[in-house]
Amino acid sequence: MEKHNDKIAQIDGSTGEKDTYMSLLQRCVRAALKMRSLGVTTNDIVSTCTFNHLNSCVPYLATLFLGAKISNFDPTLSLPDTVHLMKQVTPKIIFVIPEALNLIENAVKGLNQQILIVVFGSSDKHTPFSDFLQSSLEESEFKPHKVESLKETALIFFSSGTSGLPKGICISHYGYMHQQMNVVNMGFCLDIILNFSSLYWITPSIFLCAAIFAGSTRVIVPKFNPSLIWAAIKKFKPTFLYGIPFHFLHLCETKPLNVDISSVKHIGIGGGHLLENQIFTIRNTFPTAYLCGGYGQTEMAMFITTFRPNQVDFEKLSLAKPTSCGIGVPGISYKVVDIETEEALGPNQQGELRLKTDYCLNGYYNIDASDCWDKDGWYRTNDLVYYDEDKCFYVVDRLKEFLKFQSWHVPPSLLETILVSHPDVANVVIIGLPHDVDECHLMALVVLQNQNSKITPKELEQFVEERVDDRKRLRGGVKIVERIPLTETGKVQRRKIRDMYLRGEI
Repeated sequence: MEKHNDKIAQIDGSTGEKDTYMSLLQRCVRAALKMRSLGVTTNDIVSTCTFNHLNSCVPYLATLFLGAKISNFDPTLSLPDTVHLMKQVTPKIIFVIPEALNLIENAVKGLNQQILIVVFGSSDKHTPFSDFLQSSLEESEFKPHKVESLKETALIFFSSGTSGLPKGICISHYGYMHQQMNVVNMGFCLDIILNFSSLYWITPSIFLCAAIFAGSTRVIVPKFNPSLIWAAIKKFKPTFLYGIPFHFLHLCETKPLNVDISSVKHIGIGGGHLLENQIFTIRNTFPTAYLCGGYGQTEMAMFITTFRPNQVDFEKLSLAKPTSCGIGVPGISYKVVDIETEEALGPNQQGELRLKTDYCLNGYYNIDASDCWDKDGWYRTNDLVYYDEDKCFYVVDRLKEFLKFQSWHVPPSLLETILVSHPDVANVVIIGLPHDVDECHLMALVVLQNQNSKITPKELEQFVEERVDDRKRLRGGVKIVERIPLTETGKVQRRKIRDMYLRGEI
């Protein structure tokens, strides 16, 4: 930030307000000094719960300056989810937008922990963020904390594990910085980056720091809003867009007439699967841009594979293989293994992808993560993939228990627990029905306690809907069945049950 000084670091896409690197750095230093005066040390965790604005990244960067750990929440999370996540990390300070204040107050209430709530804006009850921006004589002498080992945990992100409940994924300084430099070095046109995802997610956090390394400008809008995004594209001429399939498909549906999108050179899409016709729809909507499909996991600090503009035959491969998620990235070793025998497989053979890299998570925060690696030290992705003769990868399916709706992880065990609490339900399995836009719609196969019960599928849907947030609704419906197929050892295999249902065998 010192190097880039007078360059524009951020533009508020809603108001047009601009922020230089010099101004951003000053606010980050002041916030860090205030946090230090409140006793924040390298052993502490600091959090935010905010949509995007010019100050939303300030506590984030200030925490990194102090060598403390950052772990963020999203304002759209439900209260039970927020409580569960907050119990895991218990931040010393949490910076909150007014819209999420009630959520955070209620979440903190049940923790019996002293957590300082700081509000982005004025507040009669809590500390206003303006207190963290006061000038100090120490500013000119401030030096960031020097990390003793790059393998130390820098950030904690959340993702659902195979047990279904969200876990804190510990990402090291090494993995975090190397993935940022992968972004910078892959040939993307990063002059002006349009961002509309919150720092709860790994991708915007990587692009935040990648933009700082590159001296790029980030145009930020508070959250996904097609009209705001199209207005920002028209006014600020971004060169790079990134998001999930759901976002881009809705942008295609809402594109205004005669909008100039010639500035957009590259589009990065991850977090979900695109059908071939959807890829062509996005390409037709953004005809001047190259679509750089990719695949990643939070556990890998983002990238696992992608098409990148500086690779040999990038244009030919990305156009010829629209359903591929790209080739491997520097710093990761790959192998595909047979699911049953764990034997290494060759091209065009489907198996589980396993990885070796120093980007990999340090582990789960305060939770055992030993089953993430096989006996030879390879990380288990739990994703079914194959690669072709050009070493382009294709993701076929998930082996993990969690399901995804609009790139949000949804633990099926949570919904199963809710349904079996109903007096008429004896057993249940939640499956994900493929959906072109939302990735999957959740569906429940239910065995009743008594076959003479008068309970209807619609009533069971309503029973769940009253107890979950919108993204966990049973959009695929409820089907009452006589039994749920199990393996010989009595286990539920959701993928096989889903396939049986889609074939009409259940």
